[in-house]
Amino acid sequence: METFTAPEKLSTGMRRNGVTICAFFGLGWYIGGAGVLSAGAPYWTGLALAVAISVGLVVAVPRVATKRERPRQLPKDWGRRYGIWVAFEVVLIIAAIAAFNALDLVDFLPGTIAAIVGAHFLPLAPAFDEPKYRWTGYGMIAAGIAGVAVSLGDAVLGGAVAGFGSAVALWATGVAVLKRG
Repeated sequence: METFTAPEKLSTGMRRNGVTICAFFGLGWYIGGAGVLSAGAPYWTGLALAVAISVGLVVAVPRVATKRERPRQLPKDWGRRYGIWVAFEVVLIIAAIAAFNALDLVDFLPGTIAAIVGAHFLPLAPAFDEPKYRWTGYGMIAAGIAGVAVSLGDAVLGGAVAGFGSAVALWATGVAVLKRG
């Protein structure tokens, strides 16, 4: 695979975009899982904390210097790879929604979608020269599998497991990429 050294501006932009995407999709997954929380203080306290984490990550990105030890090495076709894997992810999610709706298995969608999203992170790790994305993928796949397993007994709780687990995986990645760059 032919690579090139990413210019500092591109590398910085990838770091900023990666942390921002992790922050706000983490918030989305949290909200998706929050249906298990009772209305009132638990829900609003959790939501306030989730918003604070997400906004805090985004605000911190330009304020925390990178500690990356080597320049980012990108495949020559990194943009194409990104597009392919995002398109593949979207197609799989749409197919899962259609199939699970047709089979009346919608209780398993949150976990399945979490696993699909997690799987799409695995090829993105080399495409962005960001090894931490592998751990994001593993974390979301584990959250998805756990969500599906829990959904066998309680669909709402299964969605919460997939949602909260995915949120934690994304936020943890955001923090790790923020700290290391």
